[in-house]
Formats: sequence, C-alpha cells, structure tokens
Amino acid sequence: MNAKSYELEEYIPVITRKEAARVYLREIFYIETQLRVVNIHTKARIYRFYGKLDDVIGYLNGNFYRCHKSCIINFDKVIRMEEGVFYFKGGLTLRVGQNNYQQTRHHYRKYLKEHVK
Repeated sequence: MNAKSYELEEYIPVITRKEAARVYLREIFYIETQLRVVNIHTKARIYRFYGKLDDVIGYLNGNFYRCHKSCIINFDKVIRMEEGVFYFKGGLTLRVGQNNYQQTRHHYRKYLKEHVK
C-alpha cells in the first residue's frame, strides 16, 4: 500500500499527553472501555486514552458493531464465533455475555452474508 492510500484510509485519532497517533480502522480487532479508559485493541498494541465509546463511534464504518455498552467489535477481523467467544485473526479471543452474544451472532451472520467476496 502506498502513502497516498494511507492518507485516504479511515482512522481514529488518539491524542494523549504522551502521544498522538492514527489508529487505522482496518487494524482494529475491538474497542472496549474500562471505567473511563478507552482501549483500542490492534495486533501491534493496545491504544489507551480517557474517553467514552460514544467519542469513537463517529469514526467507525459498517464493519463495527456495538455488542455491549462497553465493547465494539470489528466484524471484519472475526474468524468465528462459538459459545460466547469471538475468535479473531492472529489468535486473539473475546468473551461476550450470553444475552449480548445471541444478538451479536445474529448481526454477524447478517454481516457475513452481505460481505461475501
């Protein structure tokens, strides 16, 4: 990918006292909050900053789904779902409560049918 295509890519700006960074949407596995800290999980690292999920939702595209009040999943990175667990590319896993899992599974199935390549 050349420099021009990176400029056009969607990202979330992460600005803290120590750093300023672009977190490209294609790199994100999931985003969660713990207390008032937003954690953006990527293969390379976890970006942390103070805020709310509502602060980042506006940056996201249709690949993302809010499966819980404190968690957003990138369906594009999910390999499979089984018994309340999401399995991501690269071996990362995320457990979701049973109530949220049923609804999220329904949306993931719909996502898979609509994004067949």
